[in-house]
Amino acid sequence: MKKLLTGLLSVCLAASLFFSMNITSWAAEGDEDTNTINPYERVEAEDANYFAYSYKANSADGSPCGAVISTIGYIVFQNVDFGEGTDTINVCAQAADLSPLWFMVDSLKDENTSEGKIEVTPSEGLEVYNVKLNTTITGVHTIYIGVPYLPNMGGMHYVNVDYWVAEKPPVPEPTPELTLEYDVYCWGSGYKVDFKVVNNSDEDVVGWALKIKKNGHSFDHSWCVNVKDDGDYFIVTPLDWNSVIPANGTVEFGILSSDNVGVASEYEFIDPVPVEDEKLGLDYSIQSWDDGYNVNFTLTNNSDTQLNGWTLKLNKSDINITSSWSVNVEETDDYYILTPAGWNTIVGPHDSTTFGIQGSGEIGTEIGYELEEMK
Repeated sequence: MKKLLTGLLSVCLAASLFFSMNITSWAAEGDEDTNTINPYERVEAEDANYFAYSYKANSADGSPCGAVISTIGYIVFQNVDFGEGTDTINVCAQAADLSPLWFMVDSLKDENTSEGKIEVTPSEGLEVYNVKLNTTITGVHTIYIGVPYLPNMGGMHYVNVDYWVAEKPPVPEPTPELTLEYDVYCWGSGYKVDFKVVNNSDEDVVGWALKIKKNGHSFDHSWCVNVKDDGDYFIVTPLDWNSVIPANGTVEFGILSSDNVGVASEYEFIDPVPVEDEKLGLDYSIQSWDDGYNVNFTLTNNSDTQLNGWTLKLNKSDINITSSWSVNVEETDDYYILTPAGWNTIVGPHDSTTFGIQGSGEIGTEIGYELEEMK
């Protein structure tokens, strides 16, 4: 007769009374059943691989309906695949009196090492109990469900276990592809907000748009973005040069307001609206040295109609102009305002004009700008 042995046991090898033999080694064969049990679906107690001081229970029609485990008894489930992990098991059980029920992983355990313990309360019907394990189980394991002998609970106990099922761990909310960070600087007559759009993905984000609720506030001035009024919201879209956010990179922009308080707390990223090529395009190249640089600009008219004037605003935070060619340069508090030199005011359809500036100090790889057609 074949019998499944589990747990920690003493093994004695004995020969027949009238025979002798030499044994050099021995090894146990694993159980032939290699099918795994899915613990995230209902596991019927009567389907256990092994019963010790326990037996399968039958319903009135003779069909199996769980297992009855007595004191010091247990049932065993082999090859249980906790591929998604768990730290909680729900068991449907019933007992005539207050009875302990333990869940043990890979071997029988004592009171201090058992992974999960509950007390099944007296009831006339089956009830579901939540067993919180003292560790998270992952991988393939053998599960023991047993009724221990506890001196303080005395006597014999019988627990009818109908089924058990493991809870899947909660799936963490995925990190949004784009998130927004901002700092608000307030003073008596207004405030400034510095925004940072963060690309949390491993791929470039091409095109983005942000919807910010007004909440009674106004945006008097902005940099590095376009801002459009849309009812109760401001729609913020990038300029040409910052419309692509590199993988795990950021794009920064800001706004000024004359309100006395402001917090841009209600916002959402929206799908950018595809648009045809902008009428005006701007490319630039930077040549830098230790304490200065040149920037050569090319302004392109992408349309089928003549351009009769243009204005280019450059952020002072990105550049420090000392001289220029083929443009006029004026200053405001935050911008350099570049306008045509006269001869390059008109730009024909699909034509371009070039100009440039020289600056002092250091320069980055990007220059914030706003380009407008003068009509």
